[in-house]
Amino acid sequence: SLPVLCLSQNLWAQEGCFPIPIISATPGSVIPWNESVKILCWGTPESYLYQLEILRNSTFEVVEKKLGFQEKAEFLISHMNTNTAGRYQCQYRKEYKLSEHSKTLELVVTGLYDKPSLSAVQGMVVMLGENISLQCSSTDIPFDRFLLTKEGGATLSQHQNGVHQGNFILDIMNQDYTMENLIRMGMAGLVLVALLAIVIGNWHCHKVPNKEDWPYFPELSRSKRKCQTGPLDKALRDTR
Repeated sequence: SLPVLCLSQNLWAQEGCFPIPIISATPGSVIPWNESVKILCWGTPESYLYQLEILRNSTFEVVEKKLGFQEKAEFLISHMNTNTAGRYQCQYRKEYKLSEHSKTLELVVTGLYDKPSLSAVQGMVVMLGENISLQCSSTDIPFDRFLLTKEGGATLSQHQNGVHQGNFILDIMNQDYTMENLIRMGMAGLVLVALLAIVIGNWHCHKVPNKEDWPYFPELSRSKRKCQTGPLDKALRDTR
């Protein structure tokens, strides 16, 4: 009976290892004031309970629960404001226990203050290989935190202590833009090679040997004369 007991313990341990849930927000994690946002929590098809939690006073509190076997649960926030903004996490229940918590998702509400200004410290033109330094400035009141969001990408956060500007240094010239430039250069090289092949082909087709060289190329001379024979040449022969 001992081997059976050991096998049972191994199966019990494997069943307790659940995938970590994935949390996301659509259309994004930065939401204008009074707009809606949907929080998604991905688990497994066998999950029958999902719960969403928000961080309040250094402790995560359950905001809402969803029942039903589903691989993904949706939590809707109809009106975004200062109370619904914050850090969220989720987890699901499968079989007899809860999964681990997901990574933290931070929702930020905008529209409470005047728009800040965004500028590049070194100007709009950056040399290849250099970092980009962006400055987000507030003209009204100082803030303790600044956020920089890339369209369709991640959000960078910077904590300050009551200042009017936040500085962000981005090392993206060696990543996204370098790859794009390499792709463009590769495509341009292919087009150049294709054009060069066409020009060389046309040059060979239109190249005619000198008249004194024709005896040494009897087939070429006859082919050339045959190609030059047209309706006008035929009419001239008929009149002779």
